[in-house]
Amino acid sequence: MTDSIADQLTPTTVILNGKVRAAGRRLGQVIVYEWGFEHRGRDRVQRSFVLLDDGFQIGQPVVFSDELTGWWYCDLIKVVDHGDVVTVDDWWIDVIVGPQPDRPFRMLDLHEYAEAMERGALTTAQAADGLMRTQRFLDRRLNRNYDQDRGEWLAFPPPDVRKLMDVRFPREWSTITP
Repeated sequence: MTDSIADQLTPTTVILNGKVRAAGRRLGQVIVYEWGFEHRGRDRVQRSFVLLDDGFQIGQPVVFSDELTGWWYCDLIKVVDHGDVVTVDDWWIDVIVGPQPDRPFRMLDLHEYAEAMERGALTTAQAADGLMRTQRFLDRRLNRNYDQDRGEWLAFPPPDVRKLMDVRFPREWSTITP
């Protein structure tokens, strides 16, 4: 990490699904944080990136199989930004994104989103907002990924995420007990 990036980072606490409190760092409209969990008897650490302007969280899952190396998992999220504390709640719709050059992607769990709507977990306004943000994310980050004028692929992950991929900061997280 260069000094110029370090000077731009703001400490931020992320509350994930009301279950995990994690230390993170903010650079503009992106927050990076790490959180731990157990998977198949092993402790894991996952680095995640909150795209505040998209309302999505992205990461390269540490539990993906070797054949999915380089793939990204993207979650539609509800974000409440209080400045130094940001709450992030998963809103069911997921997108997996493959590596360049062709960067394939696949949408997942639309049925879970519909079930959440049916059981009243989302208001009509919230459901519409989530669908609009999903479409905007797809259009902004994936559907129009080749810039004809510049003759190049648009960046995924976004440039600020790339800047934060290897940034170091204190690993601090804890489970929130009800």
